[in-house]
Amino acid sequence: MANVEIIAAVDGLHHYSIDYLNALLQTPVQALALNHAFTGRPGTRIHANEHDVVKIRTDLNLNNRQAVAWLGQTLAKERELGVHHPHKTWFIATTAPANGENARKIGSICPRLKPLHLELRPAPDSAEARQRHLDLFKAVLTLYLKTGKTADTKLDEGLSNFGVCPDGLVYYLDDEHYRWDHFVSLAAMLGVVIRTFDWLDQDFARDLAAILNACLNEAFQDSHCPLILARHLQNVFMPEGPKEALKHAVLQGLAQPPLKPRHAHKPPQRYLGLLADIHANSAALDCVLDYLRAQGITEALVLGDIVGYGPEPVECIERLQDSGFQVIKGNHDHAAAIGQTGPSFSSTAAAVIDWTVQQLSDRQRDWLKYLPALAQTADWTAVHGAPMDPAYFYGYVYAMTFTDNLDYMRDQNMRLCFHGHSHMAGVFGRDRRGLDWHLTEARVDLAAYQQALVCPGSVGQPRNGRPDSQFAVYDRQEQRVSFLSLPYDVQPVVEKMRRYGFPEVLWQRLLVGK
Repeated sequence: MANVEIIAAVDGLHHYSIDYLNALLQTPVQALALNHAFTGRPGTRIHANEHDVVKIRTDLNLNNRQAVAWLGQTLAKERELGVHHPHKTWFIATTAPANGENARKIGSICPRLKPLHLELRPAPDSAEARQRHLDLFKAVLTLYLKTGKTADTKLDEGLSNFGVCPDGLVYYLDDEHYRWDHFVSLAAMLGVVIRTFDWLDQDFARDLAAILNACLNEAFQDSHCPLILARHLQNVFMPEGPKEALKHAVLQGLAQPPLKPRHAHKPPQRYLGLLADIHANSAALDCVLDYLRAQGITEALVLGDIVGYGPEPVECIERLQDSGFQVIKGNHDHAAAIGQTGPSFSSTAAAVIDWTVQQLSDRQRDWLKYLPALAQTADWTAVHGAPMDPAYFYGYVYAMTFTDNLDYMRDQNMRLCFHGHSHMAGVFGRDRRGLDWHLTEARVDLAAYQQALVCPGSVGQPRNGRPDSQFAVYDRQEQRVSFLSLPYDVQPVVEKMRRYGFPEVLWQRLLVGK
C-alpha cells in the first residue's frame, strides 16, 4: 500500500479520500493501446474502475522539493486554462523502493469520461445522433481555440485526449500542453477526422466547416483565421477520391466571402501594372495612376497595404475602388479592418492603425476586410507577404528567406509570384541550372527563370534609399518586368503627418526613402 498525499484538485475542493485512492491503486494496470479506452505515452500507468481513473506519471522522477514545485506549476496552469474536469486531483504516492525504481510518484485522479475517439466512432443513425456528433466537435473546437487565443497554448488535438461526461460536457484529459502553433496541428487533426470516420459525408463536412467558422470567429474575432486554417488543411495528405472530396468540402466552407467586383471582367491586356504598399500616400498613388493612364495601361494588380503609416487612407481606398484594379489584402489593411494589430506591429505602426480606424467608415473597413489575401491565375500567384506563409501577409521575402520561398514555389509547381511587404523592388529568381539570383536591374527577363519572386517596391513608402514612388509593369507577352520610379511632391504629405501628430520616424522615412 502506498503512502498517499493529496495535493489539490483543480477546483480547490476535496473529492477523494486517501483510502479510496489506495484501493484504486491496487487494481490491475490498464493496457494502453491505440483506438482503445486508454491511450497514452509509455511512461503513464493507468488504474481505473467504472467511476474514476488514476494516472501515475512514472516518467517523472522527482525528489520531494521538485515534485511540489512541479505540481504547483501544473495546478496553476490547469486552473488558468480551465479545460480539465474540476474534480481532477493531484497527489504524491510513496511506496517502498523496488527494483531500483523511484518510490515517489506523481499521480492524478479524475472522473472516468468516455474519450471522444470512441464516442464518435459509431455512425450517427438519426438526426439526434448526428447533431450530438456535431455538438461534440463544437465542444472540442471551443476548448481548443479558446485556449489558443486566451493562453497562447495548444492542447494535444487528438480526440482521445478529450472526454465527455454523461451530462454532455467535454473536458481535456491529457496533462500536456504546448505552444500555440496557429492552426498547424488543428489542420492535421481535421485531416485525421476526415480519414478516420467512414460515416462522414459531404453534408457533415459542410456542417463541420460551419462550426469551425463559428468557433474561430468566437475565439479570435478575426475573419482571416479561417483562411489560415484552410491553407494548412490544403497541405494535409488525403487519399484521392471520396476523402479528398470531403476535405474539399471543408475547405470550401472555410473560404472567405467573395469580393464582388465593381467592374466587369475584361480580357487580359499585354501589360499589367504592379503596385504595392501604398500606405495611405495619395500623392504617390496619383503619380503612379497618372503614369498608367498616360501609357494606356488599365489593368493592374495591387499587392496590399493600401493603408497604414500614411495620412490619407480614405483617399487611397476611394481611388482604388474606382480604378478597376485587382486588389489583395495586406497586413496593415487587415489590422485596420478588424481594429487589431498584434505583436508583429511596431508601436509606431500600431499607433497609425489606431488613427486610421477612426478615419474610415464601416463600409470602407468592410471593403478592406473582404479583400482576398491571395490572387492566382494559370500564370502567376500574388500575395502581400510570402508565398510559403500560410497567413499570406506576415512573412517576408528577403535575403534570409527567399531560398525557402523558391523551394516552396518549386514544390507547388508555381513559377511566378508577385508580392509586396518588403518595400524593396527587385526579383529573386532561380534559373534553369538551379542557381539563385537577386536582380535589381530596371528590367528583368523572367523567361530565364524557373521560379521568380517579383516585388515592385513601395508606391508610398520605399525603403531602398530612393524616395520616389516605385512600382512595376509586367509584360505578359515578353515575360519581362520593368521597375519604375517617379518623383512626386512629398512635402504636403509630410506636413499632414506632422499636423496629425504622426511619429517623426515615419515622415522622416519618406524624405530619404529608408
